[in-house]
Amino acid sequence: MSDPHQPRWEHDTGTQLTSRQRLDRTARHLLPSVFTALVIIFFSGPLTVPGAAELLPAIVINTIFFWSVWRPSGMPSLAVFLLGLFMDLVGFTPLGVSAFILLLVHGIGSYARFGLMRMNFLVVWCLFGLVGAAAAALQWALACLFRLHLLDPAPAFFEALLCIGVYPLLSATFSWFLHILDEKDAP
Repeated sequence: MSDPHQPRWEHDTGTQLTSRQRLDRTARHLLPSVFTALVIIFFSGPLTVPGAAELLPAIVINTIFFWSVWRPSGMPSLAVFLLGLFMDLVGFTPLGVSAFILLLVHGIGSYARFGLMRMNFLVVWCLFGLVGAAAAALQWALACLFRLHLLDPAPAFFEALLCIGVYPLLSATFSWFLHILDEKDAP
């Protein structure tokens, strides 16, 4: 006689994903990380893109923050760490600096996620402005620490302004992609 309180271990014959559906779902979850890696490769390459060195951290910080808030499964901590190390290797910066800063941005975005999702775009933009400015200031401070003397803060200030200024364009683009991805997730 079976006990009614014991769970039954029956095979669920409900919805089984095909390999194509699993591949599609995996590709959609990897899209933000792959996009960020491609941005790092593009802006670190020997192309003559004006302002590439200043634009690279701004785009990467924007991407990490946006996806950490709106779809953290698309930007896991391990991917953020590996992207930061990749950015350090390609950019000839001390190993771990970008990874540390990107992990902080990711942590702030993930931690404040539910509060930020309820807010108006302008409020989120202003709060991101604080995060972007803090990331640029931290990068400048770490660069000063590694060189053991004060550097000119103007490039860090420009990077912070660029990071804040690029956010609306990237946020609109990523929101469009997120809308498309969410439509595909719906049954």
